[in-house]
Amino acid sequence: MKSAIDINYKLPVNFQKEWAHLFKPDYKYKTVDLKVRELKNVFVNHYGLVIKNGLLVQGCAPNIGFSNYDNGFYFSHWRKASEQMLVCRYGKSLEALRLDDNRKYLVIHSPWFSYYFWLTECLPRLLMVRDQLKNLVLIYPEIWKKFSFVNETLELFPELDKCLIPADTHLFVKNLVMPEVKPWTPMFIPEQIFQVRDLLIPVVKAKLGQFTEKKNVYISRDDAKYKNIENKNEFTQIILEHGFEIHTMTGKSLFEQIQLMQSTKKLITINGAGMANFIFLNKDSTVLELTYSIFLKSKRYKFHFKKILDIVDAKYLVQLCNPQPDLNIPEPGLCNIIVDLKILKKNLDIIKPINN
Repeated sequence: MKSAIDINYKLPVNFQKEWAHLFKPDYKYKTVDLKVRELKNVFVNHYGLVIKNGLLVQGCAPNIGFSNYDNGFYFSHWRKASEQMLVCRYGKSLEALRLDDNRKYLVIHSPWFSYYFWLTECLPRLLMVRDQLKNLVLIYPEIWKKFSFVNETLELFPELDKCLIPADTHLFVKNLVMPEVKPWTPMFIPEQIFQVRDLLIPVVKAKLGQFTEKKNVYISRDDAKYKNIENKNEFTQIILEHGFEIHTMTGKSLFEQIQLMQSTKKLITINGAGMANFIFLNKDSTVLELTYSIFLKSKRYKFHFKKILDIVDAKYLVQLCNPQPDLNIPEPGLCNIIVDLKILKKNLDIIKPINN
C-alpha cells in the first residue's frame, strides 16, 4: 500500500517564529509502500521480531531502517532476536514453540506496545489482511489478555482464530503472514488513520448512540504516575472558568474513549501516548497540547501527534512548559510540568472564538 493522500500540514494556530524548525511539512510517508509478506520457516521472537536467513525481515518492526529520519534500532533488535533464536534452537534456557502445521499464522505486534501502538501500528496491520482473516491464525501474546482495548477490538473480527502464546515464549513458524508496519513510529500513513476511524466510529455509534453534545474537555493525568501538572490547583481553576470538563481515561472502554473524542469540540491534553485518540476527533475540533519546553531544542521529536490532527483536519495549539526537576524520575520527559498561567489564558482566549 502506497499513500495517495497529501497531508495538509498547517502551522499551530498560536505559531511563533522560534518554533519554525519544529513544524516543517513531512512527506517522507509518501515514499512508503507497505506490503503483506508471506514467509516460510522463520523465527519470531516474543516481541514479534522476525528472523529469516539470519537477518531481520524488513517491515517486522518500526525504527529498523537506516536514515536520519529518527533513531534506528536495527542492530540492537537483530542481536537480541538472533541470540534468542540460537538459544531456542540449540539450548534449553528459553521456551520455544514450533508452529509447523500447514495453517498460516499472522503477526501484527512488534517490540513497543501500548494503546498508541495498538491503534497506529497493530490494528492497521490487521486491516491490511482483513479479507483473508478466515484463513489466518493470529499470534496472540498472553499479555494481551490484560488489555481491554485489544480484546474489544478483536471481538469485531469473530472469524479470526487465535493462537495464545505464553509469556516469554518464542516461535519457529512454518507459514507466516506478516503485514509490514510503517517504518518509523512518528510517521503516519493517512489511509491507515482513516481505516481505523472507519472501522471503530460506526461501531461506537451503534453501541453507544449518536454523538450530539459538543464538549470542552481536559484530559487529566491525575490517574498517572508521571507527567502531571505541578501547579494543578491554579490550572484547574482557570480551565473550569473557561467551561472545560475534566476527564481521565482510566476506567473508560475503548468505545467510551472514542465517544468522548467524537463529542469533544475543544480539547486540552498533556503530551502522552493517549493522544492517539486524536484519530477520532472531528475536523471542527481544536486541541491545545501541553508539552515540554525541552522539545524546542530537540532534533528528533517530530510532534507526531499533531500530524494526526493535520490528517483529520482539526486545529492545533501548543504550549511549551518547563519541567519540574525530580531526581526520582528516570528522564526529563516524564517530569511534571509547570504551566505558565498567563500563557494558558492567552491560548484559551485564542481558542474561545474558534468554532464559537
